[in-house]
Amino acid sequence: MQLSKREKQLIELFIKHGMTLTAQELAEFANVSTKTVYRTVKKINEASDIGDIILAEVGKGFRLDYDKYLEASVTRKSGDVIQGPLERRNRILLILLFKSPKKILIQELFEEYYLSPTVIKNDLIRMSEFLAEYQLTLVRTEQRIAIEGSEKHIRKAVNYLIDANRVWEEDFSTQHEKISSYDINFITSLLEFIERKLQNGIAYPYNSNIFSHIYILVKRVREGEIHPDTRAELLDPDEEELIVEYDQLYQISRMVMTKLNHYLNIILPESETFFLFQYLISSRMENEQIKLNRKSEVALEITEFFAKEMSCLMGMKVDKKVNRQDLYNHIEPLLYRLKNEIIVKNDLLSDIKSEYPDIFKQVQQVGQIVTQKYDLNVISEDELGFLTLYFVKYREMINNQKRVLIMCSSGVGTSELLKVKVRKAFPELEIVDVLSARKFSKAPEKYKNIDLILTTVNLTIERMTPTILVNSVFTKQDEKRVKQMLGEM
Repeated sequence: MQLSKREKQLIELFIKHGMTLTAQELAEFANVSTKTVYRTVKKINEASDIGDIILAEVGKGFRLDYDKYLEASVTRKSGDVIQGPLERRNRILLILLFKSPKKILIQELFEEYYLSPTVIKNDLIRMSEFLAEYQLTLVRTEQRIAIEGSEKHIRKAVNYLIDANRVWEEDFSTQHEKISSYDINFITSLLEFIERKLQNGIAYPYNSNIFSHIYILVKRVREGEIHPDTRAELLDPDEEELIVEYDQLYQISRMVMTKLNHYLNIILPESETFFLFQYLISSRMENEQIKLNRKSEVALEITEFFAKEMSCLMGMKVDKKVNRQDLYNHIEPLLYRLKNEIIVKNDLLSDIKSEYPDIFKQVQQVGQIVTQKYDLNVISEDELGFLTLYFVKYREMINNQKRVLIMCSSGVGTSELLKVKVRKAFPELEIVDVLSARKFSKAPEKYKNIDLILTTVNLTIERMTPTILVNSVFTKQDEKRVKQMLGEM
């Protein structure tokens, strides 16, 4: 169900203030007219493909059908379309970036949108401005256009535009980017291969980032022409030393590239091995045998600084040794990402900023000081959001009892936020794992002693464990349901 910002805000008013509200109450909360409220309610109901989710009740006002809202939220229409000029331009940019440096007819790119020549001209200007930020150029030859620039910058632009978590979803390939299910399954098998070699799973968001990186590479090979940047082939002494020190990770990258060469029937540039190696190095390693074993003095200093400053700002002490180590294990690869401009997207960012505005602002404040003090590249809001979750976790950490599984379609973004929210509301619960329904179905025997499953998607998996469908941000209504369920267990 696709909703505008205003429509989402109206839904949030019901969740925050009560399931039944009058038009006047909604208007006052939203600071709009009652006429706008009626119009917005109508649009929300029209966007739902399972019937009205906001019902009008005589003498009471409007009531949000919470069950139906959750069902509509997790149901994706097969006919979803691009909405708005920004989404349109981003989709066209992705097509051009994947096919670069091939030239494509302008008419072919824009024909499905039925736009005037003036609007198309304006789109091309905006697209050129966006590409300039990535040192890329939109080149036009008569009625054809193409994107030119280094492979490194093309990948960065694609990574910014693409929704990495959507790539994980099984219906994404056929409905949106038109990458075959065979490719998606192969990339999934590569990620599983990496995890086996690491003898451990790769935590979110690094698993999503690596998946996205390989996905983009496959798409570039399928649709465009990869010309390795000669400069990228030359490694500096620090990079050579890194390869020697973490040879096991580099060999894993080599093995993955060998599999890709066979699958794509092409010999990929040697630089691709190092690119993947960078993503592995910049990920948080849980395996003690492969974990980055060189203690970075700068990372240690920054960890201590963050812990000390946040302790003061939050009025609590992040002084447990396990917490400091936990934070250090995130900050060390974070510094490598900053140095090498590796982007990790945070699909939880808007929810984190909304749910934990004070802690996010505090982390942002400390982050700005750290950036200046240690002469770092700017820490993005995406990275600040991940850091925020660490301090939310430290604040809410208490011994747990009941064993709970958390699931979403991919086992990544939405379930991580849900994990934090559940831990806050029910500190007595033990959250055993955060995973996808697909991963659960492959090894259900691993989760025999689970008391409750919380999921953001409708599960079709046969199960004996009690299951509750909840919102990804875990609202007060969800909290009541879980409390009721726990009371009955």
